[in-house]
Amino acid sequence: MALELWLAVAPILLLLSFGPGPNNFTAMYNGIRVGAGSAVVAVVGRNIAFGLLMLVSALGLGAVIVSSAFWFNVVKWLGVIYLFYIGVKAWVNASNSLSDMEEGGVVVPSSHMSRMRQEFMIAISNPKAILIFTAIFPQMLDLSEPVTQQFLVMGVTFMATEFIAAFFYALGGRQLRRLIRSPKGMTNLNRGMGGIFVLASAFLATASRV
Repeated sequence: MALELWLAVAPILLLLSFGPGPNNFTAMYNGIRVGAGSAVVAVVGRNIAFGLLMLVSALGLGAVIVSSAFWFNVVKWLGVIYLFYIGVKAWVNASNSLSDMEEGGVVVPSSHMSRMRQEFMIAISNPKAILIFTAIFPQMLDLSEPVTQQFLVMGVTFMATEFIAAFFYALGGRQLRRLIRSPKGMTNLNRGMGGIFVLASAFLATASRV
C-alpha cells in the first residue's frame, strides 16, 4: 500500500476505533477497575476476533471487488450508508446517559485471560465489525496493487488503532465516566461523534476504483 493511501486511510480507521461502543466501554471499565495496562492487554482478545473477521472479508470479497465495478459500487455505498446511519443514530440517541447503558450491570473479569476472552466474545458477536470489514475496507483499496497485501496493512493498522483507542478509554476511564455520566455529557459526546461519522460518510462517497 502506497504511503499516501495509508495516510488517507489511517485517520478513518482511527476514527472508527474511537467510536463509542461495547468494546471501548469495556476497556473503560477495565481501566477503572484494574488499570489501563491490564485493559490494553485485554484488547488482544478483541483483535483476535477482528483478525478472523478481516480474514473472512479479504478472502471472500477481494477477488469479486477487483473484477467488478458493479460490486465495488455496491460495497462502497453500503459503507457510506453504514457510516451515515451510525452518525445519525448517535445524534438521535444523543440523550442516552451512561446510566442507561449500565442497567444490565458491568462485570470486570479478574484475570488477563478472562478479560481477553470477554473482549473476544464482544467483538466476534458485533455486527458492526463485520460491516466495517466488508463494506468500508474494500472501497479503500488501490486496485492497481495486490489486494491481499492492502487488506493486511489495513488490518494491522486497524488493530493498532484499537489498542490506541482502548488505551485512551482506559486511561481516562474515571474522567470520561464522570463526563458522560450525565445526559448532557453523553449528548455532547454522541452528537460530536455523530457529526464526525456523517462527514466520514461524505468523504468515503468520493471513493473510486481508480
